[in-house]
Amino acid sequence: MPRPKASRSELVRLLKPVRFERKARYWDGVAASANASGTLNFGGGAKDSGGRVVDAILGPDTDHGRRIRGW
Repeated sequence: MPRPKASRSELVRLLKPVRFERKARYWDGVAASANASGTLNFGGGAKDSGGRVVDAILGPDTDHGRRIRGW
């Protein structure tokens, strides 16, 4: 089921707290996977990763949403 379209102000509100630094603590398991030394690997399926990123952005109270916001 498609989600309703977000307004520009709603999108800005959702994006403002997102941590865009390329650090495993924010993106491991969402858009990338981290190796033992914490280096991120952004390989893999863009469709799967993209879907997880969108879900994390639109769902700030989900596990992934909290992770990308550093909460």
